[in-house]
Order: sequence, then structure tokens, then C-alpha cells
Amino acid sequence: MRKPFRLSLRVTTLLLFIAALLLIPACALGSDLTTLNCAIVATKDLRLRPLELNQRDVVSVLDLVYEGLFSIDDNYQPQPELAYSYEFTNEGRKLQVVLRDDITFHNGQKLTSADVVATLDAMYALSGFDDDLNSDIETADRGLYYSTFYSVRSWEAVDELTLSFTLRRASYGSLYSLTFPILPASEVNNDMPSGTGPYMYDGYEQGSTIWLTANTSWWQRVPNVRYIRATIYEDAEKALNAFDLQNVDVAMTRSINASRYSNSLNSFSLTARTRQLEVLLVNRAQTFFKSDENGRNLVREAIAYAINRSEIISAAYQGMATIAYTPVPAGTWFSNETTIHDIYDPLMAASLLDSAGYKLADDGKRYKDGEQMEGLRLQVYDEPGSTARTNAANKIKEQLEAVGFTVSVATMSRESVLANLMNGNYFIALCGFNFDVNPDPGFTMTSTAVCNYTRYRSDVMNNLLSDLRSSYTMDSYQSVMRQIQTQFEQDMPYIPLYWRTGMLLSRTSFTNARDIRELEMLRGVESYGY
Repeated sequence: MRKPFRLSLRVTTLLLFIAALLLIPACALGSDLTTLNCAIVATKDLRLRPLELNQRDVVSVLDLVYEGLFSIDDNYQPQPELAYSYEFTNEGRKLQVVLRDDITFHNGQKLTSADVVATLDAMYALSGFDDDLNSDIETADRGLYYSTFYSVRSWEAVDELTLSFTLRRASYGSLYSLTFPILPASEVNNDMPSGTGPYMYDGYEQGSTIWLTANTSWWQRVPNVRYIRATIYEDAEKALNAFDLQNVDVAMTRSINASRYSNSLNSFSLTARTRQLEVLLVNRAQTFFKSDENGRNLVREAIAYAINRSEIISAAYQGMATIAYTPVPAGTWFSNETTIHDIYDPLMAASLLDSAGYKLADDGKRYKDGEQMEGLRLQVYDEPGSTARTNAANKIKEQLEAVGFTVSVATMSRESVLANLMNGNYFIALCGFNFDVNPDPGFTMTSTAVCNYTRYRSDVMNNLLSDLRSSYTMDSYQSVMRQIQTQFEQDMPYIPLYWRTGMLLSRTSFTNARDIRELEMLRGVESYGY
């Protein structure tokens, strides 16, 4: 009787050990990673057409399938990828690109300049642009890469491996616009067209799963992670639940609920940078905010000093944002680090209001010449399924009222707020600017810019932005970009608050990429193990 019992005990002990081992995260085991299972959020009618996609997670997966003429490195600087070399001529108005001669698509065809031309032709047709960049097609339907044509006017194949681009702007920043995926000319209008990247399609179950397999003929190296499986979920919470249940190894999300993983011992949580900058707009056309002969307005300045960005990020976004002081992300190769400093100082804000003649009375309100200081109506709109921006607006209201402002918050539709911004029918507004891959911030602050909602006017800034758009060397572009940041700090055209961030959740450390970015969330998996 004892022998069977001892055998049973050993078996049970072994099974318990195996079960416990399976519960240990892969990151703790340090074992080889053969398959990476990802949770992504996408619609059930998803079609894998890379030029048309605008669903963030899917773009990140397909970023492993396709490559551009240029890619962006960890310092956010463009580097040749499928391009072998490039040269600006004609004072930066022309750009010649020579392709690598050792690249083949997944279908076995050799990459040529005709493929780049065909890809650009398809992108241009999708955008609906005319020569003046007018289009009757809704922005969301123009494809992810339509902004390429803000930089590129025309293109042609010079020979099998050489391309010539005529640029709208003689700017080094044009290289950022050449990061779109290159497709074979024979497949530009196909679903699941071939790419040149480290992974290739291995199957697609409509609205359910995307399978990728390593491209063993990739021109750089054979990826050690052999398979990528992306399982589609209809919303972020279902994707996070799959990660909790260990059904997947990786989840990528902008859901604020993902902040609960920040201190987890069982997974990695990496902050992912987005291009969405949250800003407070102050309408300079309103008499209350107009500049004096020296270009200053003490009330505007007081608002800037009264805002505690860290408190807003913690209260409204549970830490899923990074502080911004200019429209240029910190830590990039063109960032002017001297402009990165906290100006939160409620005592300075109160002093500026005093100097403007608005004295604090016993009732906690400010008066000038017996008249109460004008109340501020803070307009805001929320993103679908979230009240985070309204929560942030209410926190800003508290901070402004702490120094004597009177503030009311009005949550409206995005369309209503946008109409008021365009018509100048607002005092202050909280909204988000979505920046392009090209980091040029001019669309928010040149005198004629479509998104210059604050009515900011500065000849100095206009000239700097003009210089940026004619700086086609790396050094001159970097220099002017840094000068723009210095001028921005001095003028404060609007008040940057924070960049929204996403989160990459993983049970294994599969990437050495330092700069995790939205739309490239799986960047670096091809280098795992090297």
C-alpha cells in the first residue's frame, strides 16, 4: 500500500512543480522566445491594406511586415532603410534617393524604383489631393500617409534604383515623410500585399487573428522570434483581460486603466510615446488677453504659472502622460533641453495678477477699479468613451481659482469647440494637437496657420519657421528647431501641458528599443537575441 502512495505523491509533486513553473512569467525564465502572442484592438471588418489603415495596433503589427525608404531611430532622427544614400540638390528643392540593391519583397521580386513610384501613386490617389492639396475626401479616409504630400510635390524614377523627388519645402524634415511602407507595384491595390520587412504574412482569419512568420531572407538578419500571432479584440478592456489571463504575451494600449500595471512584478510596462499634445489655448484676440506694446500680457502669464501639470497628469490620466513645455518632445536629437523646466509657481501667478491691477478681496475674488475680474469659460471636448479631458479641465479650474480666477467648465462636442476656436468665440480651451511624423510645429503657430487658434503673431517666429522649412542639412535643421523652442518659451503662443502616452505590456523583454512609439509598438522584436 505504501509503494503506490509514494509513486502518487511524486507524480503529484511533479505536476505541482510544472504548474507553478508555468505561472512564472517568461521574463523571469530567460528562455528563448519562439512565438510572440499579442493582443490588439481592431474592428471585425479589418482589411490588411497598409496604405489605408488607421487602426493603431494593427499598424504596429504591420510595421514588422513593411519598410520605408527611411526609418526613425531612438533619437527620433531619420535614417536610411531601403534607401542606400540620398542627396539634396537645387538648394534643397530636389532630393535624390538611391535604393539598396540587395532587397527583395516577400514574393521574391526585387525592389526597384518603379515600386516606390507605384506606392506613391496609390497613396496620392487615396488622398484625393489636387496640385494645391485640396481634397473632397474626409481626412480619416485619406489613408495614414497622406501628409507625405505636404512635403513631396512630385516623384519619378531616374533608373532602376534611383528616384528623384521635387519637394514643397527645402527641408531636412522631408525625410520623415518618406517612412511610408513600400509595396511591390504589382500588389499596391491588394489585400495583404508583400513587404520587405523582417516578418511576412502567414495567414489572416478575418476579424480574429493575424499570423506572421519570420522572413528568413530578410536583408539584415534572420529574426530569432519565429512567429508573431496577433489576436484581435473589440476593445481595450478585453485586450487587457486577455493579458491578465496570460492568454497573450503582449498588449498595447492607451487605456488609462493600464496604469495599474505600472508597479507590477509579473510583467514589463513600457511607456509608449504618442504624437498627441494636450494644450491650453488662450485667445489673444480677446481684450482681456491682448498683448501690450512689449508683447506681454500679465493675465496670460499668470495662467501659465498657475498650472500644475504633474497634478493634472496624476489626477486625470493616472500618470499616463509626460509633461511638455514646448511642442517639441524632450529627449529627441533636436530638443533644446534648456527650455525644459517647470514654471509652476502659484505665488508668481498671484503676483502677476496683482501687477495687472487685479487685487484679491476678502471674498477670494479679484477686482480692478471696483470691477470684478472677468470670469473665464473653459471649453473642452472629450474623446469617445473617456471623460479624462473634462476631468483635466476641472483640475485646471481648481488651480486657476486657487490664485483668484473665476472659472466655469463647459464640455461640448468636438465640432462645437472646433467651430468656436476657428471663429475666435472662446476665452480658454483645452484640446489636443495631433502632430505628424514630421516634427515641424509650424501648423500651430505661424501667423496664417490653420491651427493657430490663439491668434499668435510674431515676425520672429514666422521667420524661424520659414528658416526651418529651408534647412535641408541636419545641422541647420537642428539649430533652427532649437531656436524655435527658445522663442516659444519666450512668447508662449499657447500653453503645452503634456504628451499623452500609451503603454506596452509584456511578459518578456523582447526589445532593446529605447524609444517605444505609437504605431511602432513592436519595434525591435526582430533584434531579439542579437
